[in-house]
Amino acid sequence: MSRNSEPMQSRAAVLAGVAATAALCLWGALETYGFERAYQQQNRDPYMVEAQFARLAGIAATVPENAVMGYLTDAQDGSAGASAMLAGAQYVLAPRLLARGTGHEWVLGNFARPGDFAAVGRSHGLELQQDFGNGAVLYRHEAPR
Repeated sequence: MSRNSEPMQSRAAVLAGVAATAALCLWGALETYGFERAYQQQNRDPYMVEAQFARLAGIAATVPENAVMGYLTDAQDGSAGASAMLAGAQYVLAPRLLARGTGHEWVLGNFARPGDFAAVGRSHGLELQQDFGNGAVLYRHEAPR
């Protein structure tokens, strides 16, 4: 072998390695895309965020956009369900802000189970403004806090 052929073989090996790496990356990207596409078709919206737009539409139409709203729920504090309910409501009601607790003029009642929502509100010093159905309730303090 001559000295001139060694750099050529070395370049060819590097190019072959780069080509193989690029091919493997492309194959991995296509496999990931196929897996994600199938997964998303089976699990479109596990926390039903899309359904919250219709469920909370009346509240969004009633409460001013610059409001900071209190937040009341029957979901177990700290659970994944409670976090998903709060995050979904915040997403749908933006630019309004949600703050846990009842210390605001407007309070969103976001309930997972049926109940006497007027009584729940009274126990927190709130007046039921409107029950929009499906666990979406709007409360208001008689005087802003």
